[in-house]
Amino acid sequence: MQNQECSSTTVYAGFVVRLMAFIIDSLIVGIALLFVRLPVFIISLIDPSNILKAPVLFEFSVYDIGLYLLGAAYYVLMTYYCGSTLGKKLLNIKVISEDENGLTFINVLFRETIGKYLSGIAFIGYFMIMIDSEKRSLHDRLCDTRVVYNFKLPVKIITQEPKTGDGKTGDGSLF
Repeated sequence: MQNQECSSTTVYAGFVVRLMAFIIDSLIVGIALLFVRLPVFIISLIDPSNILKAPVLFEFSVYDIGLYLLGAAYYVLMTYYCGSTLGKKLLNIKVISEDENGLTFINVLFRETIGKYLSGIAFIGYFMIMIDSEKRSLHDRLCDTRVVYNFKLPVKIITQEPKTGDGKTGDGSLF
């Protein structure tokens, strides 16, 4: 018998594993942003008319916009430079482009901000993961990305040589 290593097939990450990665990432971002929120909270106790909390754009303050940009920067930069966030790394999944040539910054920026915002409307974009054959969400479809497991599954092809008349294989072994 001969064993041959063959290239593995792509295994797409499903809804539950992606949700778990998102929960882990949300915890990481939330804890990291405590280092920003705590000082601003203390400052607002001392000076309630803090300029950071004053509305600038609609009802959003500089503080609100800053928190959003810091959180979005985590997702965009981690996905662009590493192909996955820390939550995805812990669960061994990554984001790839459809053609597997690498992610462009603009594509990742759109996917992680506007694309995820659109997916979050009534969560319909996320529920698409459950019915799509490649487990793509709306933001994956918009940006031609896939979320896949980050390991290769070895596929062994076993070829068996024809048996000779005495019940042995052609190479002299019994199996």
